Amino acid sequence: MPEERRAAERRTKLRRTTDRKVTTGSRLDVILDVTRRLMSITDLDALLRDMAEATTQLLDSDRATIFIVDRERNEIWSRVALGTGSDEIRQAVGVGIAGTVAETGEAINIPDAYRDPRFNPEHDKRSGYRTRSLLTFPMKGQNSRVIGVFQVVNKHGRERFTEEDEETLASLGASAAVAVENAQLVAEQRRLWETLIETLAVTIDARDQQTAGHSQRVTRYAEVIGRGMGLAGIELEKLRAAALLHDYGKIAVRDEFLQKPGKLDDAEFAYMKAHAEKTGEFLAHLEFPHDMREVPIIAAQHHERMDGKGYPRGLPAERILRGARIVAAADVFDALTAPRYYKPAYTVEKTLELMDGMAGDHLDPEVVAAVHRLLKDLEWTLESLKHTWPKPSQEVAPAAEGALSERDQAAVKASDG
Repeated sequence: MPEERRAAERRTKLRRTTDRKVTTGSRLDVILDVTRRLMSITDLDALLRDMAEATTQLLDSDRATIFIVDRERNEIWSRVALGTGSDEIRQAVGVGIAGTVAETGEAINIPDAYRDPRFNPEHDKRSGYRTRSLLTFPMKGQNSRVIGVFQVVNKHGRERFTEEDEETLASLGASAAVAVENAQLVAEQRRLWETLIETLAVTIDARDQQTAGHSQRVTRYAEVIGRGMGLAGIELEKLRAAALLHDYGKIAVRDEFLQKPGKLDDAEFAYMKAHAEKTGEFLAHLEFPHDMREVPIIAAQHHERMDGKGYPRGLPAERILRGARIVAAADVFDALTAPRYYKPAYTVEKTLELMDGMAGDHLDPEVVAAVHRLLKDLEWTLESLKHTWPKPSQEVAPAAEGALSERDQAAVKASDG
């Protein structure tokens, strides 16, 4: 994956940079070079991993963990513990050696961890590792507030970490704190952006009880399909955002058409189809981040067809973005498997049969093949989302076995041109 490859390249550069200390002996030059590289990383997890690797090599130690202070929960946490295979570590501020440093802002340098009553040996017992020397150092941000903790384990060739090691961490820590605060700000902005998108999606679903949860379900199905087709990182983020917003243009559709329980006539269906173009028009007013600029296009293309007979623009297959093809399949999957005013929920088997019939002319055959391949994941996701299905407000007559509802037949017929 491009992002994973870039992360690996960054780590390789960091490793080469820190390895120069052996040949040049100039830690300051190394720290400055490492700092420049860290400042270019805005993803917090990637930043912490690279910081841990750089710290391990700079201080010639076995491993390092970078903890971040969570003020709301009064805890320190880390998802990076190099060499331990750890996932997320959490502990209270004031508890343990790292927690003590987070609380006091004072470094702790001990040659034998097992002689310090604050050390918890349980992790060593579980992993089989033996912690000896420990250097735990505060990372201070604005106003000298502790925002994180470096913990470096087992100095190579010495009984304990040196004063020079402490000076190295002090130099690195000041710059690292700026990088961490920048990454946290980016994460907060990203989360604000995500919640804005989620809120917009909820406002559309809330207009009509029959579409309750539709955007959420389409998004989950699209994510399953996208991952199964190899999407990751920013490509998966774009897919998720576009799926959440794919029906945003329905905000301009009048309730009398949006909520009509029976068959739409040709004029009404033509009016409903305008929502795809409206989606693109409305979303164009949002200032999307640079790497998310395709989101409005993907969202607006979800009703385009592989044979060029879709809407709103009748695009040929080669001009339909891959994300739009995935959203289109996820949209059909939910439209068929979830109940509506005008139809019951179709079985997964019937849904696949119908989607197979749409492959080639309407849906991308590669995406439909992925739906088959990922069926178990999609079924599990469907079961987990049944609580979001609309509650029936009127009796729905059971469909004949293997039959499309009248309204779905009209929709398929209309999309066939």
